[in-house]
Amino acid sequence: MRKNKTSGNTASPVTQAFVAWTAGVSQQTVSQALSGTGRISDTVRQHVIDVAGRLEYRPNKQALALRNNTHGAIGLVGLKDNTRSFISSIFLQRLQISLLKINKYLAFVTVPSPDTGTMEVNPAKMGIDGAFVNITQGDIKPLLNVFQSAGMPEIWINNKLKYNSVYPDDYGAASRIVSFMVSQNYLGIGYYVGSSLLPGRPPESHYSVEDRYLGYMDAMAKAGLKPMTFSASEMTSDDLRSFLRMGQPSPVLLCYEFNQALHVLMAAKSAGIKIPAELKIIYFHSEPIWDDGIDSLLRCLPVPNDKIAEAAISMFGHKSGSNARNLKSVAVPYDDKYFKHTLTGESYFDIVKEG
Repeated sequence: MRKNKTSGNTASPVTQAFVAWTAGVSQQTVSQALSGTGRISDTVRQHVIDVAGRLEYRPNKQALALRNNTHGAIGLVGLKDNTRSFISSIFLQRLQISLLKINKYLAFVTVPSPDTGTMEVNPAKMGIDGAFVNITQGDIKPLLNVFQSAGMPEIWINNKLKYNSVYPDDYGAASRIVSFMVSQNYLGIGYYVGSSLLPGRPPESHYSVEDRYLGYMDAMAKAGLKPMTFSASEMTSDDLRSFLRMGQPSPVLLCYEFNQALHVLMAAKSAGIKIPAELKIIYFHSEPIWDDGIDSLLRCLPVPNDKIAEAAISMFGHKSGSNARNLKSVAVPYDDKYFKHTLTGESYFDIVKEG
């Protein structure tokens, strides 16, 4: 330890800069000599090591962490505007549990919206070893470029990209539910998308808007059935009566998400239509409502958030272990057990227990 120049008798930590000054070399040479990197001669390397040893130099742990990505934390990165960074409690819980198994913990990191202009974000200063990026709408290219340039392992959650993302297979789920209904002789299958899709999704909307719609359309075409779509902001009683006539003898209405399903339920009540006896209503959502009264009327196809978390952890492990810049994205299928229960009234608490 060297004497603190201001107090004269108080020891202060030896810095890398002081080692460089004493050894008569640059600070970069000291860094390379002590880390075993760089193109320097064995003589210079040994000289620096000897000087560092004589001065009792100890590397700064925080500096090493920043340089070597050994913080023990993985960031869950989202926007300060959380309407575009919604995260399911099921996903969050499974992610935290899975990280603990590999001796990592989850750190919450917020960044400004890319829409505000240039991204002034430095991943190296976030105190994390990697990131699960949860931004589901809008232009993500600025933030994507930031992480790619930093060389930090990043996995995009619930965003359909070619590489480095894990997302629910919404196209496959919509196609599968149509095929399942057809196999059960339900042939009058409609789809209610609200006002956000036809004929093409707005750039700011989530990819699932288009994927669920296309999955429905393609499956209907494959089954030789005529698609029946509704895109009004709210389903009216007249709309619903018209659909019931077209969908006989076994009408089923698929809804993009819970809000649309609730609109249909309200319209059915106004029209005196008995749910689910006269009309089956099925919706996609992050999870069921967990209310037996509502869940017996509106049947849910839950997004497989637990499996998405597991797939994200697996991808992160592969990406970190191989130092690969890009890995092919993974579409996570919906859980089989929920498809059959769209035609039952069983409590979702009991369904989950099925395992």
